[in-house]
Amino acid sequence: MQKRIMLVDDEPSLRRSISLGLNQNGIEVELCENGMNALKKIDLFQRNEVFLDTIVIDIQLPDIDGIKLGKIIRAKYPEAAMLYITGYADKLDEMEIDDLKMDGLLEKPFDADTLTQSINQIIEKQTLQEAYQKKEKEEKVVTSAYMLLKLSDKADFFNIYNKLYFMENVLYCDATRGDFDIFLLVQANTMEECKKMFNENVKMIEGIEHVEFLPIAIPVLNDNIKEIINSLGILLSDELESVKTKNDYSQSVCSYVLVDVDKEKLEDIYPVLKLCEEIVYCDYTTGKYNLILMVHASQFDQIDKFIENKIVNLDGVLKVKEYPIINIYEM
Repeated sequence: MQKRIMLVDDEPSLRRSISLGLNQNGIEVELCENGMNALKKIDLFQRNEVFLDTIVIDIQLPDIDGIKLGKIIRAKYPEAAMLYITGYADKLDEMEIDDLKMDGLLEKPFDADTLTQSINQIIEKQTLQEAYQKKEKEEKVVTSAYMLLKLSDKADFFNIYNKLYFMENVLYCDATRGDFDIFLLVQANTMEECKKMFNENVKMIEGIEHVEFLPIAIPVLNDNIKEIINSLGILLSDELESVKTKNDYSQSVCSYVLVDVDKEKLEDIYPVLKLCEEIVYCDYTTGKYNLILMVHASQFDQIDKFIENKIVNLDGVLKVKEYPIINIYEM
């Protein structure tokens, strides 16, 4: 199961660098620049039943003292696991240091690997984590994931494509142009089953050079934004709880578009793309990319213009890559 933590620190450079490093270590990071923002997000997570494995808090914050913030969070959510970070440990007395070490204390500077190790140590001590995992397994929720495949130059494309197309639990199997040759969308009862399929079936096919595994999740959004989206008949859980059915786009062309978004801007960008008519699907993922879109138009150059005019210029969009879907029989 993907680990998720919150990092509360007022240094933008630290938030960016540590977030990138933790992502590479398989940890999803929710970023907050101050204490008030952290309290709002935690309250939102609780109402959305989003579990945080650890909350990493800088002791020196611009609005609320980090130690006090930790006590407020603990009072409201006693199950929360804390890890305090500081560059001023010499200003703390021994009693404070001992108290903080009960949860976890890490002195700056540190790198993402060191923080990952500390987070893992805290998670191992959490008895609540076992209860949460048990509850998650008991809930019958359909989960989905993308697999992006790069084939070797000598691979038998048509043979591999046919194996994947008829594989159990595969919803979509699309050939694409770009540095990925095939996009797969798979669905199973649990994410563990999706990962098992990834490791034991897909990765084992001869001729596949590289595969990216991108789990689909439901983004945490403000209630007002969720209500706006849902009022238009678009359910955030559609991607996870039902088999996707393609509409008739036989008279148009489609492209997958991978979008890398600044996490602090995701709540602004996701609804805009989700409600866009040109976008068939807008899936939030917890893998290497934030969003995977399927965009349709009459011609590919119209998709190119749409990406350039409507996606690239959105505040918070860091990178965009397009993968046109091609007809394998025209290759």
